[in-house]
Amino acid sequence: MSSASRTQLTPLLCLGEYETPQHMRLIQSNSQVLTEKLDPDSGLLSELYSRDVITHRQMETVKAGRTFYDRNEELMSVMMRKSGGKFREFVAALRACNMTDLADVLELNSS
Repeated sequence: MSSASRTQLTPLLCLGEYETPQHMRLIQSNSQVLTEKLDPDSGLLSELYSRDVITHRQMETVKAGRTFYDRNEELMSVMMRKSGGKFREFVAALRACNMTDLADVLELNSS
């Protein structure tokens, strides 16, 4: 097949129509407070795993972070790739782990 007879395919990107999901915007806009105040070592990761929000591998990846901040940043990175339903479970897990102030911030900002 000659190069002249090959059809050029151009991907169609409609970036103007794409809207970032609300839970991603919430994580982004609250990233500083989440990075500083989340406590993944207090049972939050286990709670997220038991609620099927994160996989065992994701839990281990977060745990492997060298510092508290590294672990929180990795957890936020994981949560950015989750669905809105998983985000709601994340907020419920925060409440279950006595991080209601963070859950309140995420819920207040979602209205």
